[in-house]
Amino acid sequence: MSSAPPPPSPTSPGSATVPGSPTALGSPTLASAARAVDVSATGMIPVLYRLLLKGQLTKGRLVGLGALAGVALVLAIASRGTLIEREQVEVLVSYGLGLMVPLAALMLATPMIGNLIEDRLLVYLWLKPIPRWYLAVAGVAAVVTVLVPVVVLPLVVSAIVMGLPGLVIPIAFAALLGAIAYGAVYVFFGAQFSVGLWMGIAYLVLWEQTMSRFSDGTAALSIRNYLATIASTGTDARIADATRSTPASIIAPIAVAVVATGLTAWALKRRDID
Repeated sequence: MSSAPPPPSPTSPGSATVPGSPTALGSPTLASAARAVDVSATGMIPVLYRLLLKGQLTKGRLVGLGALAGVALVLAIASRGTLIEREQVEVLVSYGLGLMVPLAALMLATPMIGNLIEDRLLVYLWLKPIPRWYLAVAGVAAVVTVLVPVVVLPLVVSAIVMGLPGLVIPIAFAALLGAIAYGAVYVFFGAQFSVGLWMGIAYLVLWEQTMSRFSDGTAALSIRNYLATIASTGTDARIADATRSTPASIIAPIAVAVVATGLTAWALKRRDID
């Protein structure tokens, strides 16, 4: 009598999915990337970056980001020839740097690591002994990569449409620094708090848009003021929020991003992985 055929191997096409395995949880890519023996610990940063970047391009987020960019272009077209230069600059800075950049960063950054925590998928990333800051850096880099085409480029086009060529480079640089700073802050909110999105909204509305306007001291702790100052270098028009020095306006957003990324790594290190 012939013996019964051996059960299919886990890697064979006909193998059954083991309950609780990465495949059963819908994350074979996470598991395979984390287990890859030919990837060094340092080499995991680009691997994590690609995984996180791929997860951001959902239809809903693309629609939301597209709407924000569309509003910027509509405002630029509507203001051309109807507003004086100072008013055009105020529109571009107030909407572009004060609302568009932080909102776009909020939509992308808070779920970047927060969704991995909520879906209990971090365990598959920790299969390989890697420092937690690798994931934090990869998350911020993925956010900035998406934000460049969806916020920086529309603001550049808006400045051109408005007939403000001198503002093109300053507004692009300010938007890039804003994407880095806001992106890092919101990645931290998503990693640290289960209600990271709501924390981000509260921070944007209560601090950046409200409390920072009360005094010069609170304004010094607002990312928006530093971005406005950078934008002001491209125009002679006075911008109300441009109250910082130019060197400080370059250093401050970068410092915020570094601190927020460090806090994200700290939050991930303290978190229990289940």
